[in-house]
Amino acid sequence: MEIPNPANSGGIETARSPWSRWILILLLSGILSYAICRKGIPIYVEASLPKDAPRIAFSPNDTWVEEFGANEAYRIAFLKAKGRLIEIQPEDTGSDPHKIEAWLQKNKIQGLVLAGGGDVDPQLYGQAEVESSEVNRARDDFEIALIKVAIKRDLPILGICRGCQILNVARGGSLQNLSDNEEAADLHFNMNGHPVDLAEGSRISEIVHTNRIARVNSFHRQAVDQLGQNLRITATGPHNIVEAIESINPNDPWMVAVQWHPEMYVDDEKQEALLQTFIREAKR
Repeated sequence: MEIPNPANSGGIETARSPWSRWILILLLSGILSYAICRKGIPIYVEASLPKDAPRIAFSPNDTWVEEFGANEAYRIAFLKAKGRLIEIQPEDTGSDPHKIEAWLQKNKIQGLVLAGGGDVDPQLYGQAEVESSEVNRARDDFEIALIKVAIKRDLPILGICRGCQILNVARGGSLQNLSDNEEAADLHFNMNGHPVDLAEGSRISEIVHTNRIARVNSFHRQAVDQLGQNLRITATGPHNIVEAIESINPNDPWMVAVQWHPEMYVDDEKQEALLQTFIREAKR
């Protein structure tokens, strides 16, 4: 900041106030920390990935939360699990299965992660009157086609939050709107999270070695209602809301979908085990 110095008859002297200097230092420190966390750390971890790290197709969150690094959290968590996310957007292929299959082949994809995001269009499961928000029908159609091609190619699938919902809809199931029950809605959309009970003998319970997780984060307003074809419920939360589903058809690839966000946990062995198991399936 430049200020005039009356004692200097030559004109203007460059000076900086102590406050402006500290503000500038803090601003630059913040920018540097942001750059390191968002770019530096992922680049360093990615450089250390083994050569056989599986390449995972990643359909990212497309809502306002992406501005706060939501998709970067997925990338870092999967890098830590020794997997490489390859982003795919609806505009890359549209919902054309032939273009999707060509993209998967070209990019040597070995698995599919379906991220969180806005509500699935209720018209896709015959309930146009259901309240919804941040619907992106192009993404819905694209992801349903992507799921079907991934199953055809025997790729393991991990659904997270909205990913759980779109997987169910892709297999002919429906969703419920939790806002119809205020208490249930509050329990499933809050910072404190809630416990989940896991079905004995399910993939998810075998992965985390327990039939109950004391707390998972929870940020969803929709949930599975009627199950899709060849799926089963493997976890439930308060008010018996579905928290996880998986495939029961032996001819299907490995498919697990959860309503919570395992990528948001740091150093939680159970949540890391889910991501690592998916990565191992992708390497097969």
